[in-house]
Formats: sequence, structure tokens, C-alpha cells
Amino acid sequence: MKPIKLPKEEKQMLIDDLQAHLELEHGVTLGQLATEQLVEYMINQLKEPIYNQAIDDACRTVSDRMAVLEEDLYALKVSKRARR
Repeated sequence: MKPIKLPKEEKQMLIDDLQAHLELEHGVTLGQLATEQLVEYMINQLKEPIYNQAIDDACRTVSDRMAVLEEDLYALKVSKRARR
């Protein structure tokens, strides 16, 4: 699986949010580097299950849409006319 490369600003927002959360909720103060490493670790641990869930969700969505399309196509079928 390809590594996830977040835009610098987005990654910094995650780091800032995590630092604030740890401080507020747990009384833990982490520096910039330690928090960045923790964010990287969390991303690496979560990327595969999140990716797999997204694939499952996409499969269900495509399957649902295909069912609707199949119903629509069936509705377009022409029935055989009775001969007079």
C-alpha cells in the first residue's frame, strides 16, 4: 500500500489538535516532534483498516446502484404484443 502523504498544513493541524487533546484530556504535554511521530504511527496503523472499510462501502454503494439500474432496465423491456 502506498504511504499516505498529507499536505503540510493538514498534518500540522492534526499535530496541533492532538497536542491540545492530550493536554486537555490527559494532562500530557508532548513536543512537536513526538506528536508528529505519534500522528505518523497512528496513520500507519489505521490506513489499512480504513482503506478496507472504504472499499467495502464503495462495493455496497455500487451494488445498490446496480440493483436500481437493473430494475430500471427491466422496466424498459417491451412485452410481446398479442396478435390480433
